[in-house]
Amino acid sequence: MRVLVLGPVEVRGVATNLGGPKPKALLSALLLQARQVVSVDRLVDLIWDTSPPQSAVALVHTYVSALRRGFTAAGMPGVVVTRAPGYLLNVTPDDSDLESFERHLDLARRAEREDEHETAARHYELAQGLWRGPAFGGVDADFARVRADGLAEERLGAEEGFARCLLALGRAGELTKPLRALVTTHPLREEARGLLMRVLYETGRQADALAVYRDGRERLLDELGLEPGERLRELHGEILAGTLSTARPARAPAAPAPPRSAVPRNLPPDIGDFTGREYALETVLRRATADADTRTNTPTVVVSGFGGAGKSALAVHAAYLLRGDYPDGQLFADLRGYDREAGAFEVLGRFLGALGVATADLPAGVDDRVELYRRTVSGRRLVIVLDNARAEHQLRPLLPGDPHCLVLITSRSRLTGLEGVEPVELGFFSTATAVEMLSKIIGADRVASQRAAAERIADLCGGVPLAIRAAAAKLLARPHWPLRSLAARLSDERRRLDELAVGDLAIRSSLALNYTELSDQQRRAFHLLCVLDLPDLGWWVAAPLLDIPLDEAEETVEQLVDLRLLDVAGVDGIGRVRYRFHDLVQLFGAEHAQAAESAEEIAAAVSRLLATWMALVEAGSRKLPRVTLGLRPNLDPSVAVDRELVAEVEDDPTGWFKSETAAVVRAVERAGELGIDSMTTLLITSLLSSPFAARNEFDGWQRTHDVALRVARAAGNRQAEAMVLAGLGQLHYEKDDFHTAFEHFTGAEAHALAVGDDATRAVALVGLGTVRRDLAGFDAARRDLEAAAALGEKIGDDAVVAAACYGLGVISRDHGDIAEAAVLLHRCVELYRKAGDSRGEALALRGVSLCHRARDEHAEAAALSARATALLESAGDDLGATYARQSTAKALLRLGRIDGMADLLMDCLDSCTRHGDRFGIALMTRTLGELQLATGDQALATRTLTAALAEWEELKLPLWQARTLRDLAAATQSDEQWRRARELFLAVGGREAAELTGHTPATWYEHVLIGDL
Repeated sequence: MRVLVLGPVEVRGVATNLGGPKPKALLSALLLQARQVVSVDRLVDLIWDTSPPQSAVALVHTYVSALRRGFTAAGMPGVVVTRAPGYLLNVTPDDSDLESFERHLDLARRAEREDEHETAARHYELAQGLWRGPAFGGVDADFARVRADGLAEERLGAEEGFARCLLALGRAGELTKPLRALVTTHPLREEARGLLMRVLYETGRQADALAVYRDGRERLLDELGLEPGERLRELHGEILAGTLSTARPARAPAAPAPPRSAVPRNLPPDIGDFTGREYALETVLRRATADADTRTNTPTVVVSGFGGAGKSALAVHAAYLLRGDYPDGQLFADLRGYDREAGAFEVLGRFLGALGVATADLPAGVDDRVELYRRTVSGRRLVIVLDNARAEHQLRPLLPGDPHCLVLITSRSRLTGLEGVEPVELGFFSTATAVEMLSKIIGADRVASQRAAAERIADLCGGVPLAIRAAAAKLLARPHWPLRSLAARLSDERRRLDELAVGDLAIRSSLALNYTELSDQQRRAFHLLCVLDLPDLGWWVAAPLLDIPLDEAEETVEQLVDLRLLDVAGVDGIGRVRYRFHDLVQLFGAEHAQAAESAEEIAAAVSRLLATWMALVEAGSRKLPRVTLGLRPNLDPSVAVDRELVAEVEDDPTGWFKSETAAVVRAVERAGELGIDSMTTLLITSLLSSPFAARNEFDGWQRTHDVALRVARAAGNRQAEAMVLAGLGQLHYEKDDFHTAFEHFTGAEAHALAVGDDATRAVALVGLGTVRRDLAGFDAARRDLEAAAALGEKIGDDAVVAAACYGLGVISRDHGDIAEAAVLLHRCVELYRKAGDSRGEALALRGVSLCHRARDEHAEAAALSARATALLESAGDDLGATYARQSTAKALLRLGRIDGMADLLMDCLDSCTRHGDRFGIALMTRTLGELQLATGDQALATRTLTAALAEWEELKLPLWQARTLRDLAAATQSDEQWRRARELFLAVGGREAAELTGHTPATWYEHVLIGDL
């Protein structure tokens, strides 16, 4: 009787029909663990992968009974044995083609290492002769596919070994055809290609050998993007130079392998649904096989990553794939064990026992065991997997020191203290890879039919393989659940960690391993940072949170990184490391914080951080141009802020705000949610308005002010509410949402008037006047702005007076009183210059330049706008400089200087688009249309001006609609558009109504043509 699996699964010598794929899978599963008990539960898992029917256990018993009847009828009743908790296949190694193959392969490799090439070739040939087709034919279970892939690799290795031996025996002429076929079928196998090159060279075909190399190199580059390995490149060089020795390929000498009874095979089971990690696996395999015959050090790979990232799964999977390269066995040790750290003494005892050393012969001391261990493994080709290592000291006694061995280490730490190791870092799965893993576990059809819900589950698991496996296990246990049910449960952050716990699969348990290693200070930092739930953070925030020095804070945060509780997010614009919590870690930390930290302790810590942030925001705001009016109070923070932090802000305030704003915004939101330090929240909100406005950063501006408004209203603080509403008015004005801005400014003015807050009322009046001016409500706008100027004079706020003067000057200019406009705008320039506000001065200078342009003094207008541009660029106001460039372009256009104007205006349009500035987009589009009209391209001007008109209509700005209609009428020669433009100018009192007197669309077109200027 013989059980055959190296081809279609069958039993020879027994008249029994194995039946379909499932009974064959049962026989295969028992054969793979011959003479060992396999539990019924394990057989169910192996036969049906991850979706067994309810009758699975009964079916196993049925298949076993049928198999047993066949063996019994053939006179072999004891082949299938019932032994709790399952069954055992009692066959000898000679009864299995698989074990025969492994035995011949083992004998061949030993003989080849000892240069017994005749013997080695005979065993390689016998090993190959056992194959009848792809292994485990007719079995569709994952375990069989995985094992078949490994056996296919070993079969190829046998073919290559046979070729090596014939080559060493001088029989190169017999090898050309079989090696050609092997290389054609497996073009990326460098060993086979190298053998073919040697054979061709030794048979006098040097050119053909070089051609084989070129073909292989092209294939590797095309398919993998890789150059050939070093050994193949060296072989190519020797053939090219004609210096290749005709001796057989050199192989490293090795000590005799242990007897088969002492070949350890104690890896944990491989997983049939191994997913992703292609690059990491390739790195491990490359390191394992590189320079195998010439290296002098032990190849060692450290696989590190987040708890639950699949480090152990990768190491074990790689070890199985490498059995052909390391035929003398695999050793495995979990160095953390189930509930304690495994010491070197204990692990060495287990390893030595697996290697055939009797218990009575084990040394009593660690050093003696290390010496015996290294002597025993010397010359053997072993894979040694050291799982869950915590630190370098655990590992050093277990490293074999032999170049024929491979060591695979898994650890949450990077273990950088180990010399000469290959680091492999496992990150998180992408959504696509996570869904692929889910499909392999719960079934591709189930996932394909509910793809969106599967992707949602994958995202909520954060790309953590352990979490995905736990979620899949829950779905397997509830086959009636639609995937959206689990997605909905995982969406609730309060129960997500509970949902990701099935049996011994639990994210909490994985995270707890590292959590228990935290010191008291590290644990408190972890709690508080998780409570804040920041999108990212600099290490310095731990200093005010814990009230500790900066250097101590950095060390504490880095310890969280070392323990995989905090990730490095990157380096920010000012050269500092930023950190980020994984979502599941943040939930875990916040959960523990709730149990371990009192509300008073959390409030005190968050208040210290907010006060520090307030001081830093103030320091940065002082160095930036003041874009919005508002309160900038003199702050007396309740904490002492380290001068190093302040200097960092002052050195690069723009870079600092870009790096810190998202964290500050979230901290303000969390403070509001936790009911902590409302006054600090309000002050930070006020201070952030101008930096937000400078970058058109509307989202953070809105979020902080929403929190501040809730806080102010909850406290019944009308003064605070007035201040926040004024800020919201400025926000919506910058967003070109004029009507919402008007509502907020109106509310701010009313609250400020009620509580006697002149400063905030003045800001609100400037806002009201500015909005009314843009909406062409000039009379009411003038009243608001004059009232604001009077209040500004009263309280000594030159910024308010200057802003009011600017608005009044624009109104005068738009009504045609250019002289009055120039006086007001010149006063505005002086006020800003006196205050040292170069940004305000530049904007006022641009306003003066427009007065010159209205008088047709285009050279003066261009010079002032260019000066304004330079000031705004030096102040770091990109959007303001864009507007100044547009003014310069219009003045130069009227002077007939059009070279480069189109590119300049397109750059301006791009800038406004980047900033989300709708007014600017409309303005730059209109100016481009004016340029096209002035150069005589009426068709293109029509399209551009039509687009600009639509934008002005959407913004509901009648004066700008009228200006665009006027030019559009000239482009289209439309009397109707001309009439509408005149009516709008008359309705708003624009100076252009008089300018159009006596003109028609045709004469206006002649007026604006460059050639007639």
